[in-house]
Amino acid sequence: MNCLICAAAMRFFFSKTFDLPELQSAEYWRCEGCGFVLSRTHAGMSAAEWQRLNHAAHAVYQGTDSDPGDPRWRSRLESQARVLADAGAIGLLEQRGRWLDYACGDGKLSDELKARHGLELRKYDRYMGQGGDYLADAALEPGCFDFVVTTSVFEHLTRRDQFDFIHALVAPQGVLGIHTLVCEAVPWDPAWFYLVPAHCAFHTNQSMALLFAQWGYAASVYSVEAQLWLWFKGDPDRVEAIVEQANRRSDAPRYVFKRGFMDYWKASPLRRQA
Repeated sequence: MNCLICAAAMRFFFSKTFDLPELQSAEYWRCEGCGFVLSRTHAGMSAAEWQRLNHAAHAVYQGTDSDPGDPRWRSRLESQARVLADAGAIGLLEQRGRWLDYACGDGKLSDELKARHGLELRKYDRYMGQGGDYLADAALEPGCFDFVVTTSVFEHLTRRDQFDFIHALVAPQGVLGIHTLVCEAVPWDPAWFYLVPAHCAFHTNQSMALLFAQWGYAASVYSVEAQLWLWFKGDPDRVEAIVEQANRRSDAPRYVFKRGFMDYWKASPLRRQA
């Protein structure tokens, strides 16, 4: 098996037992080039098997105000809405452009942005959203969104074309927003907290930097408050100037800028290197 990100060989890393009706165990394989880790078990599931597993993992909390497996879920969404609204106000994002939340679940981030900040973030979810204010598949045309955000999505993808499809939705000078866990190295530990049944792809700073370059992005900004990356295709000097000006404010979101991928989390999944 070759890596989805850099095409280097992947080798068996470890396995984990779940003993669930939808998933008894999983084998995780690690890329020898960029450190990306993928569950070969999940990658081999049929579409129906994958849908059953996702439904079992998410249906229990979607439509509620809490996730037993993620106590900060709701507060993080509120922080992300605040930061995205601020990013639009200061010019990092095109405030009145076409925004999309891809794989939005029950649409709480969109609802939060609308209710508190008056901004429209369109909703799309292949599994959870049907009708109503959700976009249909036919609305997802390449390059038609000025801003595309994915929260807790990159850890659920098993094929390269799934990653590429999300990127392809971003307009030529648009911005991609990503919330997922990225660490310097995925730990060799079947008890690692991020190995929940529906998580199958685990990213390193190196693998994310490769995706960033392969897709042609030029600069990135990270919000610690929202645990959210913004990737920019446009002029890095412009982005840096906006961030420098924004960070002079008091009692407002702060941003960390880098030309290239902002590899903020280095020491571990939970602690930044000093």
